[in-house]
Order: sequence, then C-alpha cells, then structure tokens
Amino acid sequence: MSAPPWGHKPPAVEDVTTFWNEPPPASSPRCGYWLQRYDDGTWKPNRRIRTEGYHVAAEHLGVWIWEYLHVIRPLFDGEDQDA
Repeated sequence: MSAPPWGHKPPAVEDVTTFWNEPPPASSPRCGYWLQRYDDGTWKPNRRIRTEGYHVAAEHLGVWIWEYLHVIRPLFDGEDQDA
C-alpha cells in the first residue's frame, strides 16, 4: 500500500487524558501530523470536529486533550473569527 502524499498517520496517543491540564513534555507525533497537514492545506477540521466536545474531538484526532485545546483548536477558532 502506498503512502498518501502527506504520509501515514502516526498512532494515536494511548490515553487522551494523560495531558489535560499540563502541556506534554513533547508534542505527540499525531499532533505534529495534523499541524503539518493543516499547514500544507491538505486538512481542515470538518463540522463534526468543530462541534464535538474537546474530549471527543481529542479522541477522534488521536491527540492529548491539552494539544487539542491549546494547539489544534486555536487554528480553526481563528478561522471562525476571520469569516
């Protein structure tokens, strides 16, 4: 099976609640994957991700809750304000 142009998705974090209130010591590979896809213009969060609660959204994306709230969510919160 060939890889998509943006590469294969890294494994999800085991427990999204591990880093909830505190930042992780290093970003998870899955968070880096979504940021790279966003920067490349190959991914934008759909309405489902935008309307889910933070816990469900973090599980869906495979990142820690802290990463979702402080790294990924601000990307599209800023877009909503620009529209």
